[in-house]
Amino acid sequence: MQKVVTTIGQPGVAIAAITKQPQDFVLTHIEGRDSPLLNGVSIGPAPIPLKHGDRLELAGTQMQFEQSGISGADTEDGGGR
Repeated sequence: MQKVVTTIGQPGVAIAAITKQPQDFVLTHIEGRDSPLLNGVSIGPAPIPLKHGDRLELAGTQMQFEQSGISGADTEDGGGR
């Protein structure tokens, strides 16, 4: 991601933002009745750090967060949460 803040979702249904911070990225629910799901769990109102391999679901669309230069092999569980 090149921008500091990238919004995803569908206006009027659900919108979330992925924000680049100095050392990581965070996911924040911006608007909509239902919060995004991160690895199958609702994130609530607070920003949540993203890890390589995390699975996001928003407004019925599933996606996976991938960070360049990061391999799932460098974590105990192979990535994700």
